[in-house]
Amino acid sequence: MEPEETPGAEGLPAVPAPALKPTGAAPWRLMRELSLAELDGVAGVPRLSVQLLHNRGITGEAAVRRFLAGEWAARPPAPLDLDAAVERVQLACRRGERIAVYGDFDCDGVTSCALLTAALRTLGATVAPYVPMRDADGRGLNLAAVTELGEAGTRLIITTDCGSANVAEVAAAQAAGMDVIVTDHHPLLAEVARPLALVNPRRPGDPSPNKDLAGVGVAFRLAEQLLAGSATLTAAAHDEALHSLLDLVAIGTIADMVPLAGENHALARAGLVRLNTRPRPGFLALVRLARLTPGHVTARDISFALAPRLNAAGRLGNPQLAVELLLEEHEAAAAALADRLDTLNTERQREMDTVAREARRQLLTDLQDEADGRRGHRALFAVGAGWHVGVLGLVAGRLAEEFHRPVFIVSQGEEESRGSARAPHGYDLGAALAAREPLFRRFGGHAQAAGFTLATSQLAALRSHVEQHFDALAAAGQAPAEGDALPQTFAAPAPTPLDVDCRLPLRRLAADIYASLDALEPFGPGFAPPQFLSTDVNILSCWRSGPEGRNLRLRLRDGKTTKVAVWARHGDQFERLRAVPPDRRATIVYTLSKDAPGPHGAPSWLIRILALDLS
Repeated sequence: MEPEETPGAEGLPAVPAPALKPTGAAPWRLMRELSLAELDGVAGVPRLSVQLLHNRGITGEAAVRRFLAGEWAARPPAPLDLDAAVERVQLACRRGERIAVYGDFDCDGVTSCALLTAALRTLGATVAPYVPMRDADGRGLNLAAVTELGEAGTRLIITTDCGSANVAEVAAAQAAGMDVIVTDHHPLLAEVARPLALVNPRRPGDPSPNKDLAGVGVAFRLAEQLLAGSATLTAAAHDEALHSLLDLVAIGTIADMVPLAGENHALARAGLVRLNTRPRPGFLALVRLARLTPGHVTARDISFALAPRLNAAGRLGNPQLAVELLLEEHEAAAAALADRLDTLNTERQREMDTVAREARRQLLTDLQDEADGRRGHRALFAVGAGWHVGVLGLVAGRLAEEFHRPVFIVSQGEEESRGSARAPHGYDLGAALAAREPLFRRFGGHAQAAGFTLATSQLAALRSHVEQHFDALAAAGQAPAEGDALPQTFAAPAPTPLDVDCRLPLRRLAADIYASLDALEPFGPGFAPPQFLSTDVNILSCWRSGPEGRNLRLRLRDGKTTKVAVWARHGDQFERLRAVPPDRRATIVYTLSKDAPGPHGAPSWLIRILALDLS
């Protein structure tokens, strides 16, 4: 899975926020604030850090210190088949056999493909990366690629971020005299392939502690063992080779939106340090092209600037370009490759907007019927002839966020159709598709993200199945309540209350607060960005900002302190808020994000309003 929302105006990602609440109950709930004794229970750790970690399930001195240490080395026990995979790769290196690293075409897949390729080159292996084309080949191993690799003399195929479900393709490779090692992290939803080694922490019975590794994390664990077992690398060369892979781990882990907890958080944080201190030429080229500041790249920058450009190669072009960029050692060549990816990303944005407009029109028609009492289903379905398959997941993600329901977006062909589905937290798309496996020629994914291919003649059956499946879950009380929400065109849903970490007046925002937050980065799924409450705030002025004035900026006063905050996608509140008398008190829920460095080289921090109450 990957971030499915493009940045909003002024580079701000779309953040769902309740509408202005002038009266009535506030749309937030304050989490338990620790006592002073609890806050001071970990010597040398700022109180704010202790509170925030407690709210995210990290409690007690030992757990807090372990988290802050950021230890990313593998912890036993190892995943199933890891030893067998290492032994087979070592044999291939000794024999000089040709190895193909076969990656998926999304950001997780290309970073894991580049990572294993780089590690094997360090070991002196004869290795070539291979990434299939989304349009021509589809996701995962395919028979044409297996044939091509066999004819090129490949003796060992190592998959990254795919392969667990490729039963026939793995069997075909083995029949052609090639061994297959699968490294993957996707749930095993149906029949499972039988390669020489299947390294997937989601395998039943797998003893490894982290089931939430991204595909690039699984690939890294294999690389880690391979480098550790090398008899030719000095200690210094080993350490440098291993650390040089961490930036790839961070990009793939953050882009795939796996939970940033425990091992994933430690890997992502270490990778961000590497990316900001010793960036590889490909990343440096992307950073400059995206107008980011080298040395100050954040997880948000990865999600909304770097990953989309890497993904663009797989969506509209040849994903091999992204792998080449990540492996390129010369800055001039990297800059040229990055420019090609940027052009593809611009084209991707246009394609996405075109498909999103038509798909949204279809969904709104269905929702209008529902509002009028004619029909209504928990899952939403949109179909278009010839829609570009490279943007279906992005469109599904955008619309699932807007409508708070599972959304299926399908590109219809004459004989075969392909689609993507996205859903809010609490739904399980993978289980829904696995319940009718015979409908598909291929399918796979996660609980909140899935893709599929099926005969066009089966589209009606698929739509009927997913509608009945999620309707039945809702009737049984097993679907999230937010699935009932409609766009405000038809009804104003009661917002899901925001979980506020603690009270933090705007006047308290200073260097020590920012340092506490910086020490806990990166935030993301499973390690939510902090949300704070500030009361008794005066609105001194406000103005629209961004394209078409979609955002709102407010100058706020808290005591003697004045701050400027942004409220994304609330430009329509301008007239109401500018009429608020400056002596009227307001309460805001807000979050903080690191912005570009200021004039003195230090990063600035942006106050982003999530809710505002004038009651």
